[in-house]
Amino acid sequence: MFKKLTNLLSPGKGKVDLVLDQNVLIPGSQITGTFYLQGPKKKKKVSRLECDLMAFDPKHLDEKPVEIATTIYMSKEIDENFHREIPFSYTIPEHLKNKSDQCRYRFRTKLIFEDQVQYIDHDELKAK
Repeated sequence: MFKKLTNLLSPGKGKVDLVLDQNVLIPGSQITGTFYLQGPKKKKKVSRLECDLMAFDPKHLDEKPVEIATTIYMSKEIDENFHREIPFSYTIPEHLKNKSDQCRYRFRTKLIFEDQVQYIDHDELKAK
């Protein structure tokens, strides 16, 4: 949450926001949404967009990747006039059935530029 607020208040960075159509974690179900991208104030070359499903274990205060949800390679120079919407679709793995009570899950989305500057977005999923 703090990192998301810091990124929103940082002028000049590019932005990515994953907006989910639903945020309920049901193993085997499909989650859809849209990535909203906005370019940085100064022209930069974006290399890729990454989105990973992450699991947070509150017992051990540890976060680990479950699997890669999507990676989109771009290799394109963008600036503040760049706006793009990219559809998102992901099927929640069946093996999470036994773990959904023990962990909290979220999507971690990164917009990565050639100079490794990143903008990170997090979207929590609610276990059902």
